[in-house]
Amino acid sequence: MSEVPVIEGGKSIIGRRIEAWAPIDDDDIKAVVEVLKSGRLSQLVGTKVQEFENFFARYHGVKHCIAVSNGSVALYIALKALGVGPGDEVLVPAFTFVSTATCVVYANAVPVFVDVSRETFNMDPCDLEDKLRKHRDRAKAVIVVHLCGHPAEMDDIVKICREYGVYLIEDCAQAVGAEYRGRKVGTFGDLGCFSFYQTKNLTTGEGGAIITNNDELAKLCKMIRCHGEETRYEHVMLGFNFRMTELQAALGISQLRKLDRLNERRREIAKVYTEALSKSDLLILPSEKPYVKHVWHIYNVLLHVEKMRVSRDYFVKALKAEGAIVSVCYPKPIYRQLLFQELRGHGKGCPWSCPYYGKTISYKDIKCPNTEWICERVFTLYTFPTLSNEDAELMAKAVLKLLNYYRK
Repeated sequence: MSEVPVIEGGKSIIGRRIEAWAPIDDDDIKAVVEVLKSGRLSQLVGTKVQEFENFFARYHGVKHCIAVSNGSVALYIALKALGVGPGDEVLVPAFTFVSTATCVVYANAVPVFVDVSRETFNMDPCDLEDKLRKHRDRAKAVIVVHLCGHPAEMDDIVKICREYGVYLIEDCAQAVGAEYRGRKVGTFGDLGCFSFYQTKNLTTGEGGAIITNNDELAKLCKMIRCHGEETRYEHVMLGFNFRMTELQAALGISQLRKLDRLNERRREIAKVYTEALSKSDLLILPSEKPYVKHVWHIYNVLLHVEKMRVSRDYFVKALKAEGAIVSVCYPKPIYRQLLFQELRGHGKGCPWSCPYYGKTISYKDIKCPNTEWICERVFTLYTFPTLSNEDAELMAKAVLKLLNYYRK
């Protein structure tokens, strides 16, 4: 069953292949072309990165923004600025993109995986507190992810982190512009980290940023971003070239001007999906808590696999055959990845056999039941602002068609 045919005599309900990409318009193109014509392509000689940083900081109501080359780098820099290193543990959600955990390994620290909520896919505060209680001797930081664009339970998470005296990093890669009780995500922790990859709600192609109100942390992040320089050619700490380019920043400025409108368009597309798919009893649909603003980076749906004649993976292949834009975010818990099952890292056992850590670690017997339950059932519909309502309605119809066809 590797090849999945279009059902019902080979006639697709969509009738065409739907495609959608980042919403790039003439203003975006003009902004990038102006930088190209100026010849000032690096932030070391240009002004656009600083302009973007100032704009992004104002948008979030914080003092500092440090623009970087991508979101994974933003997380790594944040950890290093907080002094995370050998012998430390960092608590991360088990259900998210892998770089939330691999940035910890790059910092030569050990990830501890926390289960998530079946309702929001975000870190479960109860499991976080339980894991911190068990790991309080080595835990130095928590990375909370606002997955799919829905803010995590920040009141509880901030309180728990303060109680246990650990740093809090917010991974806002999928949630730029999202709000928790009227306050933008990224502003609750010690540092907030963002990604501007092509599919993100605000894109610079690749790119990322860190925000903070802490002057010292901002200074450290800037030095780590640029070869550990305090001033030009004065290297006071270990850093690297993690800079954003002027081209990316110019695109980011243009995109940020219309971010709220683009997020609202994503909310409209999510509403189309919800209205159409709520007709089926074979799905558990994502929702929005009344005290948050969800920016719907993606629309993650849970399939009642026990009521289906085919697996989730086969169902997704059948949806693709219909022409739908669909994937699985994410098909397995991070700790089930070979990287963690076989404790692969920098070589010579680091960070797993680090002398500063002092205990044996294995991820083979870890259980995060909610995460594993979600990973068996989840599939992902997309909310690109360039999709039309008709596109979204057709994809929803394809889902309903296949649900009826493959129902037990």
